[in-house]
Amino acid sequence: MRRITIEIVPDHRLREIMRPLMEHIEEMEMVELLRLDLQKGLKVVVLRIRLAPGSTVDDISSTDLFDIKIVEVMEQKGNEVTCLMKVRTPEGFDDVRKKADLDLTWTQPMKISREKIVYSFIGEDEPIRKAIGLLKEFGVNAKISIHNTSFTEGDPLSLLTERQRSIMITAKKMGYYRYPREAGAEDIARALGLSTSTVTEHLRKAEVRLMGGILAGY
Repeated sequence: MRRITIEIVPDHRLREIMRPLMEHIEEMEMVELLRLDLQKGLKVVVLRIRLAPGSTVDDISSTDLFDIKIVEVMEQKGNEVTCLMKVRTPEGFDDVRKKADLDLTWTQPMKISREKIVYSFIGEDEPIRKAIGLLKEFGVNAKISIHNTSFTEGDPLSLLTERQRSIMITAKKMGYYRYPREAGAEDIARALGLSTSTVTEHLRKAEVRLMGGILAGY
């Protein structure tokens, strides 16, 4: 299994399509996907929405790409709203829906703002390859991040090489990540029979990989 995160910076055409929605929303983020039927073009989702100043939930409207219906406002604190939303793809998008019906599991982060659109999926190599091909087919310019993942176990260490994993686990056990720190890089190096520079380099690379995987799309 792999996780793919797709970041799209909207071009002028996409900004115009999304304008009726985004002029009232600063950002919306998926909390939970309750139903997805690509054959019918239907999605039922719990969203966390940050409204634009002066806008209300009632101002949120459909676009040329999506018919939107807010089923229930679950919580509201200031300009942040959590709601149950039903989204339909209008008629005429049957071919797009058929091509997008891949064996991929939608996951977080999934966010839409005026500056960036982020989609995340988990799946096998072949559906991911098809998803990337679909982006190219529709001329979408996107930044794509792909990470190994263990979906059933949720193992973040699958992002690391064997050496990085071994050094990081040893560092954790020796108290490197405790506060105050109980062991330094030189202590870990001595325990593993490695140079301090090697340990430091692998720890830094491991930390970058972990944070990049966990925070991909944010």
